[in-house]
Amino acid sequence: MLKGVHFVVLIAEMRIMNALVLSGVDIPHAKEASPISRALGESTSYPLKDFYTEEELRPMDPSNDFLFYVLPKFVHHAAEESRSALTEYYAAALPDNGAVLDICSSWTSHYPKETKLSRCAILGLNAFELLANPSKTEWTVRNLNTNPKLPYGDAEFDCVTNSLSVDYLTKPIEIFKEIRRVLKPGGLACMAFTNRCFPSKVVNTWLNPYTDDHHARVVANYFYHAGGFTDISVADCSPTGWTGMQNPMIIVAARRSS
Repeated sequence: MLKGVHFVVLIAEMRIMNALVLSGVDIPHAKEASPISRALGESTSYPLKDFYTEEELRPMDPSNDFLFYVLPKFVHHAAEESRSALTEYYAAALPDNGAVLDICSSWTSHYPKETKLSRCAILGLNAFELLANPSKTEWTVRNLNTNPKLPYGDAEFDCVTNSLSVDYLTKPIEIFKEIRRVLKPGGLACMAFTNRCFPSKVVNTWLNPYTDDHHARVVANYFYHAGGFTDISVADCSPTGWTGMQNPMIIVAARRSS
């Protein structure tokens, strides 16, 4: 009988550990006790890094990304469990009937099928992939590493997402400033990433060191240096289980200041 009681308590403790509020959004499946969720520290002070050099934001392969994506890549860039965790996050974060922008998009935005949006603008490198994206209401081909200007007006979107591509941005501060510009006051920006990538195309600072907590701090620093963001937060939404056997799913989010 005592063993049964201990088992119930253990289950209750596990449920409590998997709960986190990220930039004002309740994420039931996030791991509050994870060191990744606490990557910014108990009392975050900025800047985490004063600036990023040109060398730190240069990939090993600096050729035009349009050449890399000249052919569509209809593949998944994370394991199924991690993609499901990302979709579960979006189910909590995306506003009902809201206007959403997905940058660095592809043939999937990982949004839940049941989420109803008034507008879903997607922007990415390959027209064939964007055409296949079922979430879109409109699409634009653009290489943000050569032209970081977003082709939208001020304060048009309730939410801006970037799924699995923040590590490839060579002009992150300029792009994050644009994200802030197109967001409505109080709007949500969320950057999702895992531990899979095209190593030749990620920026050098992503590789040194190649750890989840370092990556979380890098993205948080992008938000800080862009300015005009508040409630910068990190959530480990990785699937339950030994992370060495599957891809993690990390979200760094922030709100546009009013």
